Amino acid sequence: MDVVYLILIGVGVLSMVIALFIKAKPAGDFDTMLPTHRTTDKAELEKALQHMGRQIKQEKDWMQKQLDQSHEELLIEVKDLRQRLEQLENGRGVQQIQQVRENVQHEAAIEKLDPKEEDVLVLRERYRRVFELQREGLSLDEIAKRLGAGRGEIDLIFALAAKNERGMADA
Repeated sequence: MDVVYLILIGVGVLSMVIALFIKAKPAGDFDTMLPTHRTTDKAELEKALQHMGRQIKQEKDWMQKQLDQSHEELLIEVKDLRQRLEQLENGRGVQQIQQVRENVQHEAAIEKLDPKEEDVLVLRERYRRVFELQREGLSLDEIAKRLGAGRGEIDLIFALAAKNERGMADA
């Protein structure tokens, strides 16, 4: 039995020595790992912050360019509007205002007519406007677009006008 006690005591001492080594080793690894891990995290955070800083600067520069471009476009539009205003104030505008007034009066007179007379006057006004735009040098497509009509309708108006002019020349 003495041998059994000696074996048990030996196993106990051996297990205590192994337990001491096992406890000592992870504690040392944990202490050395922690500062390295923190240093790595700090370096990664600094790198990420620098990257974000560069992105923000790039976006700021892009937005500044967009703002400058919009500002330039607005200045051009303001200049154009000032020129138009000067033209209107110098007399061309007076003619245009008178023309608008005449159109309003004409439309008011049309409203007082019966439907058949109204249709005839609307057509005459439309034809007058077609020939007016032609005298301004607009193409048939541009005339159709301005009046909201089809190209075929504009072609027909000119064809009928040409036929009417030929008929008057024969008379």
